[in-house]
Amino acid sequence: MQNPDTADNVPADPANPPRPFLGWYVVFAGFTAQLFAHMAGLGSAGFFVTALEAEFETDAATISAGIGMSIIIMAVLGPAVGSWIDRGSQKWIMIAGACLMSLGLILSSMAVELWQLAIAFCVVANLGIVMFGPMPSVALVSRWFVRRRGLAVGIAVAGATAASAIGPIVATSLIEMYSWRVALMVMAGISVVIVVPVFFLFITKSPEEVGQFPDGDTEAPPEVELDGERSVAGEVFRSPNFYLISIAMALIFSSPIVTTVHFPAFAEKELGISGADLSPVFVLIAVFSLLGKLVFGVLSDRIDLRLAILVNAGLLAGGWAILQTRPDMSMIYVAGVLFGSGVGAAGPLHAVLIGRCFGRAAFGQIMGLGGLIALPLVAGAAPLAGYLAVESGNYTSAFQMEIVVVGLAGLCALFLRIPAVEEVEATPTVEPG
Repeated sequence: MQNPDTADNVPADPANPPRPFLGWYVVFAGFTAQLFAHMAGLGSAGFFVTALEAEFETDAATISAGIGMSIIIMAVLGPAVGSWIDRGSQKWIMIAGACLMSLGLILSSMAVELWQLAIAFCVVANLGIVMFGPMPSVALVSRWFVRRRGLAVGIAVAGATAASAIGPIVATSLIEMYSWRVALMVMAGISVVIVVPVFFLFITKSPEEVGQFPDGDTEAPPEVELDGERSVAGEVFRSPNFYLISIAMALIFSSPIVTTVHFPAFAEKELGISGADLSPVFVLIAVFSLLGKLVFGVLSDRIDLRLAILVNAGLLAGGWAILQTRPDMSMIYVAGVLFGSGVGAAGPLHAVLIGRCFGRAAFGQIMGLGGLIALPLVAGAAPLAGYLAVESGNYTSAFQMEIVVVGLAGLCALFLRIPAVEEVEATPTVEPG
């Protein structure tokens, strides 16, 4: 295997690669990263709230503030970690991240003061998640695919959907049988035992390291490229596409956050639907989120990406519009289908947009910088919706806000200038706009 730091990364024999195409093994590693990052991180955090309230004699607002702080920390660290993985050995960075997350969970299980828990989980564990979770895994998979990037990323990010189903079961079962401390210890142990070997065996930073090309092709793809070996912030910040993509996807990602935080309260307070009766809807959302990832993963490789964003925004807007009508249970299920499909579509679509506009080499840096730009929109969505609900006495204005928000995402799409893969010659820079 060539060392990317010392070799010229020139495939020895492109027509006859020395081994079968490794890209799908990398997709499996990405799926594993998404699964465990989501299951041990924010995906299961809500199921610890009640136990932590009792343990530390605090309230849900305080615990929720810690979850919000985790989102902020992850966004702030994103650009630095993105640059790091573009320049360094991604395998060892992701392995170190998995170990650091497990250490953070173990330290969290030993906390006797709330501030200790905040440092252990929000800082240590979340730094680990940033190093191996959503952004690094998508960047990794995106380097291995161009023509089938949407499908490959869709499969990888399906790990987060699987975690949405598995994480709550694992967390609640362990908490009920033992305690929240044991639950964290077990999750930490499982993560190390499974994740580290998978990363060690199946992560290779790029196909060029092993004499291969993206998608298993026999020649390099015609794709716009930035130089991942240096900071690309200056070039990226001059590109309107960067801001349009970051803002559009942030507006779309606000929907799952608002849905998770406020949908149950809306159903109970305004429709008289209990949490138990609503739980099948969230199962339906998870199922269609998985389908959305796979279907839009394929479609984003084949159709105009501007149209894909408009469809994505339309699905979410349709869900929010249904909630405006004080729906019965049958229409709640329809809204769940629309929400799940729209939420699932966003992951692969985001990756394909970045790859098409900026290439593979600097993918981590660009995704990290985009997360920082998107932070106010993503972090502020749920609090703003809650404020509107309190001020108006119902969720109508909050859900109307979300219709406007996803509509603005569609508007951003209209101004994107997206080069077609087959029409673009590889170049070391990308022109603004």
